[in-house]
Amino acid sequence: MDLTALTANIDGHQRKIVMSRVRPAQPSHGDSGIALEGDRTLPFTVTRAWNAPAGNYSERWYLVDPETREVLLEGPEHHVLIWGLLAWTEVTDRSPAAIPLTPGTYLVVFALGGIMGGQIEVEARLAAG
Repeated sequence: MDLTALTANIDGHQRKIVMSRVRPAQPSHGDSGIALEGDRTLPFTVTRAWNAPAGNYSERWYLVDPETREVLLEGPEHHVLIWGLLAWTEVTDRSPAAIPLTPGTYLVVFALGGIMGGQIEVEARLAAG
């Protein structure tokens, strides 16, 4: 029997996002993305689920301009207990402030313990109404 096939691949940091969602806080503003009123963001929520080795970590998300890689908004820092590689740990928070933003595509980048664990594209668009 070849035991190398049974060995876990533990290269890298093993911190990854397994589910993520950005949506307006007000359901009437849509079910995904960031709603804008004029040139400012309306409240929105960021939900993500982590899969990582068990432990306590600092955790944060960032809204990033994909062209310049400039961080436009830092989400609040959380100290989270990650349950381990066999379970997901979900975190949700509301955007901390309205910021100036134009319609378009942006990145939300997720970090756990200072290491990027994933990113998603998110659309910012004018709220219907």
